[in-house]
Amino acid sequence: MDQQAKKAAVFGVILFLALLAVIGIAYAVSTQNYVYLIIGLIILLLLIASTKFDVLLQLQEYERAVVFRFGHFVGVRGPGWTIIIPFIENYVKVDLRTETLDVAPQKVITKDNIEVQIDAVVYLKVSDPAKAVLNVQDYKSAAILYVESTIREIAGRMTAEEIISNVDKINSQLRTDLQRMAEGWGVKVVSVELKRVSLPEELMEAMHQRREAEQRKYAAVQEAEAEKVKIEAVKQAAGELNEKALAYYYLKALEQIASGKATKIVLPLEVSTLAQSISSALGGAVSPKKVEEDLEGKYAYLLDEFKKMLKEKSARKK
Repeated sequence: MDQQAKKAAVFGVILFLALLAVIGIAYAVSTQNYVYLIIGLIILLLLIASTKFDVLLQLQEYERAVVFRFGHFVGVRGPGWTIIIPFIENYVKVDLRTETLDVAPQKVITKDNIEVQIDAVVYLKVSDPAKAVLNVQDYKSAAILYVESTIREIAGRMTAEEIISNVDKINSQLRTDLQRMAEGWGVKVVSVELKRVSLPEELMEAMHQRREAEQRKYAAVQEAEAEKVKIEAVKQAAGELNEKALAYYYLKALEQIASGKATKIVLPLEVSTLAQSISSALGGAVSPKKVEEDLEGKYAYLLDEFKKMLKEKSARKK
């Protein structure tokens, strides 16, 4: 049954009772029965009062009525139908659903003397209707004012960068502080969240540039670490190579060079030049010629293999 149907049903009941009251008064007057006359007048007055006051009150599942009789609290009623006696009782209706309170933007001077603007939103619900009416005049306004003052206090002890990086921590602290205060109001704080923290454009640009610089620095460090690992691996592998393995790799390199289209091949290092360098390093104790003879004798097989490879290549071209 929707609201319109319920109102129509209530109006029909009141009209029926009013008709019975009028008939009863008429019968009492004709029979001079003053008892019926008084009862009929009382019923008629109550029905007239019901049109001016909420005598028959309907409360939804999420609503409660805090009732006062002669100004004294007598209890909480609802959900469903309840009767409020006119001129004797009055009530305050309380909504138990979660409510959203928008906190006006707060301009705050941070610890590092930067002006920031902070927007917040509060989610709360009434857990004890009696306390919400008896202990605080307006719990919504009280919650908003408390959050505003707490935001200014917390942000004033932090720098702008700390506020940006600790939003979750600030939300948690705001919720804890407000819940401690709201316990006496019969209100449960569901959540307190900072919607937006606005910083000056110049500061935002500076923070963005610093963040980019830190990212580039981190990338350079990672690249250097990777190169270091690569060098260490090459160094370790080179340390395990013997003379025969080095000769083999040298020959393979020469073979790859010879397989190209070039007809001339320049060796990476002349034997005579190498001998001269070794002799100089030894302080002239051994002549360059002696060093060259030793090198040619030791690596003669390598040079012979290379000469053979060149001859085969030349023969194929012919």
